[in-house]
Amino acid sequence: MSKEYFFEGHEITKMYGAVVANYKITFGVKPREIIGLVGDNAAGKSTLIKQIMGVEHPTEGDFFLDGQPVKINSPMIAKKLGINSVYQELALFPHLSVVENIFAGELQCNKLRLLDWKAMKKKTIELLERLKIEIPVERSIKNLSGGKRQEVAIARALLHNVRLLLMDEPTAALSVKEREKIFSLIRDLKEKHGISIILVGHNIEEVFEVVDRFIVLSNGRKIADIEKSQTSVKEIVSIIVHGSPVGESFN
Repeated sequence: MSKEYFFEGHEITKMYGAVVANYKITFGVKPREIIGLVGDNAAGKSTLIKQIMGVEHPTEGDFFLDGQPVKINSPMIAKKLGINSVYQELALFPHLSVVENIFAGELQCNKLRLLDWKAMKKKTIELLERLKIEIPVERSIKNLSGGKRQEVAIARALLHNVRLLLMDEPTAALSVKEREKIFSLIRDLKEKHGISIILVGHNIEEVFEVVDRFIVLSNGRKIADIEKSQTSVKEIVSIIVHGSPVGESFN
């Protein structure tokens, strides 16, 4: 284990019968770091994310938090450890308000055991202000743009203290302007709130603008782990397509 990483996965392997989805993937996440987790379709990216979040469980391998082994047996345990996620399928409730979506599954009650809408509204306003997200908190999700819905999903993931945020294709199906806003928010999460992020994305040029490091998967295996300052968009694309930079053998 390395002291520079606060979260690590050691030889993470996931089997579905005879199918190998992830094979002996070892990685670490530094504080205040954005990692681009990239690779071709069926490379194993989403499977790895689901294991970190406790949705799936490794067949072999271990996770470590602050140097101590942890068993992430469920999303609830992941959240207690300071890990949360935002998936491409946002799982928002379109006919409910922003407040109701932020607190979905975590509704607060007052001393009389009645829903405390006033407290939830206050916390939602404070959360959105802290993240510099401008959305009327009583507006229904169905009346928001795709970009605003994504912002609500991100805010919901940050309702409690989060150290590591997993984001699977957060800008898919968004307009150019909306993507820029989401990437600006992602940068703020790192720089102003100290949150580390694992970002899954297919558009390497976009991902390159926001990450500090790339981890490249291919056929369930990690084939590259490289700082952005030591690579280029062209090289990352080459690694994904060919398994190595053009004209080189890459291990």
